Amino acid sequence: MSREQKKILVTGGAGYIGAVLVPHLVAQGYDVRVFDALHFGDDALSGVTGQIEIVRGNILHPPDEIFDNVSAVIHLAGVSSQAFAARHSPRYTDLVNHIGTEVFAKKAKAHGIARFIFASSCSIYCSYKYDANAVIQTYTEQDDAPMAGPYALSKRAAEEALFELLDDDFQPIMLRKGTLYGFSPKMRYDLVVNAFTKDAFKDKKISVHAAGEIYRPLTDIQDVVFAYTKALELPLEMVGGQIFNIAGENKKIGAFAEEFEEYIQEKIEEPIEIDVHPFEVVMNYKADNKKFKDVFGWTPQRTRKEAIFEIWDQLAAGHDYTNPKYYNDAWHKEALAQGILRTDI
Repeated sequence: MSREQKKILVTGGAGYIGAVLVPHLVAQGYDVRVFDALHFGDDALSGVTGQIEIVRGNILHPPDEIFDNVSAVIHLAGVSSQAFAARHSPRYTDLVNHIGTEVFAKKAKAHGIARFIFASSCSIYCSYKYDANAVIQTYTEQDDAPMAGPYALSKRAAEEALFELLDDDFQPIMLRKGTLYGFSPKMRYDLVVNAFTKDAFKDKKISVHAAGEIYRPLTDIQDVVFAYTKALELPLEMVGGQIFNIAGENKKIGAFAEEFEEYIQEKIEEPIEIDVHPFEVVMNYKADNKKFKDVFGWTPQRTRKEAIFEIWDQLAAGHDYTNPKYYNDAWHKEALAQGILRTDI
């Protein structure tokens, strides 16, 4: 796809990923239109406000004009909190993640847009393990997934809806992302690496749950930006109608906590406390990234230490980690209580 050719429509472009991806696309010469409910505001895009188009709206009711002159959609919009989905509103989560995706994709297809890049999740591979010594499967895109909980189900249902729309004229690309980390202007301090960094900065202490026995496919936000950009640029016949695990290293969190402590000692020259909680029933998952490497030509854009130090330096410069918008679960819960988020759409 030529970067001068029409517009890229990015839904949820003011969120955690979008606030990094959109400026990158602008810097690469793309013409970007953002469609976002702006529940978190648009401050995260302030650096490129004059270079992009921002349209406020609901993905369940997208206006026809937002698809004008659009050559590809990157669909980031959605609820991205497993805790919120399970504890507070499975209904809202399914409305946005599943039904919203299907509605939006049908509109895009009706407007002749073939390339539809969907933000799915490796949380589809989550399962509950009662035994700390249980062997955790490393899932490929072809494996049957456990889909534990309403968040995972909503993402998989959205994938199924997209596959039902698949034909020669509509080629969805589904990117199942691992557990993200890295700084974003619309930060999330409720993701494990980001939370470790914030807690170490604030309290010189990190909390490790489930005796550190759980696995996560830790994935740098810069690698995700790479993946979305490549999904725009690779020939559609190479990527259309396919699922890709956009995942970094599968890491046991207890082992990562020790690695993390070594990194932080370079910053503060003193140890941090690692508070290890007993083993419990938790969500556990690993993802195979071979297809991502082979098709996208992916190699890590930076080291994990560099990403952690970027977050640390932002905190040291005064980034406000107390802002409730930087904690998706708590923010969504409060927004639902206040009627900002509605389940009667």
